[in-house]
Amino acid sequence: MKKRLTPYFVLMLISTLIIGCAPSQTTTATTETGEDRAKLAEREYSFGLEYFKQLNLDAAIEKFENAIEYKPDYIPAYIALAKAYLGKRDVVNAQAQYKKAKQIDPQDPRPYEGLAALYADQKLFGEAMSEYEGGLAVDPDNVNLLNGYAYVYSKINQYDKALEYYNKSLAYEPDNLSTIYAIAQVYIDKGEPDKAITYLQDVKAARPENTDVRKKLAEVLTDLERYSDAITEYEYLLEKDPNNCPLHLQCGQVYQRQKKYSAALQEFQKARELESNNPLPILYLADLRISQGKYGSAEELVKEAIALEPGSIYAQALLGDIYLRRGYNAKNKWNNSKGKSNCPTLNSAISYLRTAITYYMKATSDMSFGTYAKNEITRCNNWIEALEEDKWFYCK
Repeated sequence: MKKRLTPYFVLMLISTLIIGCAPSQTTTATTETGEDRAKLAEREYSFGLEYFKQLNLDAAIEKFENAIEYKPDYIPAYIALAKAYLGKRDVVNAQAQYKKAKQIDPQDPRPYEGLAALYADQKLFGEAMSEYEGGLAVDPDNVNLLNGYAYVYSKINQYDKALEYYNKSLAYEPDNLSTIYAIAQVYIDKGEPDKAITYLQDVKAARPENTDVRKKLAEVLTDLERYSDAITEYEYLLEKDPNNCPLHLQCGQVYQRQKKYSAALQEFQKARELESNNPLPILYLADLRISQGKYGSAEELVKEAIALEPGSIYAQALLGDIYLRRGYNAKNKWNNSKGKSNCPTLNSAISYLRTAITYYMKATSDMSFGTYAKNEITRCNNWIEALEEDKWFYCK
């Protein structure tokens, strides 16, 4: 009952730039040749890159602006200046720098790429696609542009087009792990996790220490019900990060699906120890108790979680599950022995199911639990209707 690509411009923002020298003060000569000014521009640009790496964005901006003052057609400085503004979340100025660079040299693909990524991050996908198309018209083999274009297609759910451009990019750089990972993500989003597995395993083979890939692989393996393989990934991840509460919860869920309740209990209890004020491990423990038919223990755990988070929708859904199970068990007892003497069991079943509905109703508007809650309410009402008919016949 329980229940992935970084925006493209962020990847650009943190990507490695050319390493320059240590920052120092700049002095401008009174008379400078064009060659002198070009060298001064390069020096200021290098200083700016150093400041950028140190996340001293104001100082970086100053140096990049100095570089542009010395050499007004210096495209790398405009690109770097735009990225520095993005680091300050100044989208307007970043956009302006990319546009200036594009005006200075329409044949340089980098301004198109920067603008496109900026638009994509703002979910302005039409504008982003236009910029990627402009860049690809200039440089059709540019892997960054192809991947960005594919990313936008994936965001508008045109998965086949996304795969087309990712695969075109992969043809130019077959070992590009970012592209391989992106293809896997598209297959996951497309609802074809079985096709994602091969790509994720390729990235894992090349970068076995990459925990993000192994987390994603574990999740996909779980969705495919390849639980033993998923556990192998979680064991590796927990060996690297034994105090990671979410990993213990995810691993416990897999054990629970395998009906390895003792192992699941250990993982959930460890998660609770790590984050004692977090209601989620407690609710996972409650869900485990429900699976084991220990409804009283489960209800006590849910109450503990509600004390920590009174508005928890997950808690309300679990309370609905507890009373539905109680109602279901009472219904079965009635069905196995219908008669006037057993009418108290029938009445208990109806009461339990109506209580379940009151809890599920609190979850119907929630994005995560709404559909589940509505389906369970329908189930409860169907059972109540049948029980009410029996009540009229047997228990008058």
